[in-house]
Order: sequence, then C-alpha cells, then structure tokens
Amino acid sequence: MPLNLSTSRIRLRPLETRDLEALVLAYQDLDMQLTTDGDAPPMSDVETRALWTEILTNPGADLRYFAIEPLAGNPGEGHIVGACSLQHIDFRNRHAELGIFMTAQEWRGQGYGTEAVRLLLDYGFEVVRLDKVYLGVYDFNEAGLRSYERVGFRYEGRLRQMLHYEGCYWDEWPMRILRGEWEQFRLPPAHGLRPYHPDDYMAALNLIQQEMNLPDSESARAVLRRWWRQIDRTVYGYQAEGALVGLLTISVDIAPPTVYEWVVSDAFKRALDEAIVEIK
Repeated sequence: MPLNLSTSRIRLRPLETRDLEALVLAYQDLDMQLTTDGDAPPMSDVETRALWTEILTNPGADLRYFAIEPLAGNPGEGHIVGACSLQHIDFRNRHAELGIFMTAQEWRGQGYGTEAVRLLLDYGFEVVRLDKVYLGVYDFNEAGLRSYERVGFRYEGRLRQMLHYEGCYWDEWPMRILRGEWEQFRLPPAHGLRPYHPDDYMAALNLIQQEMNLPDSESARAVLRRWWRQIDRTVYGYQAEGALVGLLTISVDIAPPTVYEWVVSDAFKRALDEAIVEIK
C-alpha cells in the first residue's frame, strides 16, 4: 500500500519551481532563519534563488525536501506554506536531521507544522528506513518545542549558549525520536503502566494540574517538560478504565528501577504501587 503523505488538512509534495517566489520571500525574514538555522547572514534574492534552484534540481542523495501545502477548504490551500526536510541522511547508521520552517508568519500557529512533522516521520521511518530522527531547538522557539514534544520527540541533553540573539545567549536542546518509539506511538496508549505516549498530552497536563494543585495548564506543562528534560529518567503513564490516572519518572537504566516523582489519582494509588513492584 503506497504511503499517503497527507492529512485531512495538508499534504507533503515535492518542491516545484512555482514555489520559488514564496521561498525567496521567506528568506527575507531574519527571525525565521535564526529559528531554523541559528546563523542567518543576509542573502540577496539572487543567492536565495540559486540556493533553492540547486535544492530543486540537484538535492543530493542525503537530502529529502517537501513543500507543505494545505488542502482544499483550509487557509492557504493550493500554495506552499512551509517546507520540511530530512537532511544529512546517514544510510549506514540509519539516522537523519529533521528541519522545518513556515514561509510566512500567518501560517504559524495553525498546527500545519506539527502535522507536517508527523507525516515526515512516517516517510523517514517507512520509506528511508531510518532508526533515528533528530533535531535541535533554541530556548526562545517555544512553538517549536511544544510541537516536537507533542509529536513524541524526547530531549537528549542541553547545549549551552549556542546562539546570541536579541542581546543574550540562548541554549539549544537536542531532541530525537527512535524507530521503536515511533512504532509504539502509532498504536493507541496501552492499559496499565507503560512509557508515556504523545496521545497522553492533554490528559497529562490535566492530571498534573489537578493532583499538584497548580493554577493553570502552563504550570503543569513546565512540570512535564522538566521531567522530559531529565535524560537519565523516563516518563511513564498509568492508564486504567480508559483514562490516564498516573504519571511518574523512572530510572530504568539501573537495577532495580527507581521511581523519583509521580502524580496519581487517589483511587488508583494502590494499583499503581503494585504495577511499580512488577517492573522492579
């Protein structure tokens, strides 16, 4: 069955010469280049056209570039609103770097980027047969951080003071998703105690906010992000009666596994205790 690189709202398609004007305009946005590349020397229209013409005509074996195009009935339908890519594809070690940008401010914040990343991961893992996709995000790119978190990317560390922007230095957060994780995330969250699933996202925020008596979902998101950034620990969920009722951080790389932090609905504390004993 052929891979369908589309959702109900967008599709990924090959870049075409008709996309050049939108790409040239996008590169006039210095902030966009800083967000995606980290270094953005000014480029003339001639340089930008030459860059994208080369990508169109001779991308090389280690690069896959796609246009993000909204489907009929969606804002921007029939036009390129962004581009995404797998770059530096290493066929021996089976990994590649993911890149994405929107061509104009008006296309940001509409969820197109998150949908495009999911489609690109399908392509990378199913067609290119990768085992790992990675990327880097700067501290100030909150929209990017949230998008990658929701898709299932996990933090792999922290690179301090990697970019000077608006008068101060910003850290870069390396993130990744492995084939095994992608395969797991394509299935619905399992009953019982298991690794965190992206579909848990909203339920996880609600659970943390309620059980920790936090004032709002932003405070809950800060807690969940702090847990994700502890790279020596894994976030687990506990599902019962069709709902997420517990979250905890576990160190599974040492024996026996150690539980560090958790939140759980009162009615399921005993059941979660028993499930933790089983993994030890």
